[in-house]
Amino acid sequence: MNAMTTRRSQAGVVTPAPGVTRPNVGLLGAAVFIVAESVFFMGLFLAYFYLRAESGTPWVRPDVSLIPPLANTAVLAASVVAITWAERGIARGDQGRLTVGVVIAAALGLVFMAVQSFEFASLAQLGFTPQIGAFGSTFFALLVFHVLRVFAGVIFMVIVLIRALLGQLSQRRRTVVQACALYWYFIATVWLVVFLVLYGG
Repeated sequence: MNAMTTRRSQAGVVTPAPGVTRPNVGLLGAAVFIVAESVFFMGLFLAYFYLRAESGTPWVRPDVSLIPPLANTAVLAASVVAITWAERGIARGDQGRLTVGVVIAAALGLVFMAVQSFEFASLAQLGFTPQIGAFGSTFFALLVFHVLRVFAGVIFMVIVLIRALLGQLSQRRRTVVQACALYWYFIATVWLVVFLVLYGG
């Protein structure tokens, strides 16, 4: 092992030499998970476009208001600002800012799910359901799987909040906050793609 980058303590434990930082395993794990989730959604998008191309008939979305998805876009944008503000707060050792930011972001996540539930109900009233065919099934699959990720993200934030209230997070111990923020950025990015695919044309 390179003596320039590591040193061995008296107890025989190898530790990084001064000035050498080890990779953040927690963030690396979060990144790998996000990549796996990205592949999953890529498969859903490919299935959507494939079935749409093979259907031979235009896939026309019911004439519903775009206000719910536009509102959810604004909600997610605000939640991204909140979680970023929280993460930067704990990076400076500000526990209060972390707590407030996470609470706001989680609350906005709940608002997103409520608005999405309202849209599901509105579509059902128009007779647009997963049972109408390939269009309906892939349309709702993209929305439902995204909502499930939003729910998972909110649970992640609740875990972060509990740890913050227990005093387990600090400027030096904030990997879970960084991982949570990364996952939420992923959720927001996926929503933009879902919005463009399902409502953009």
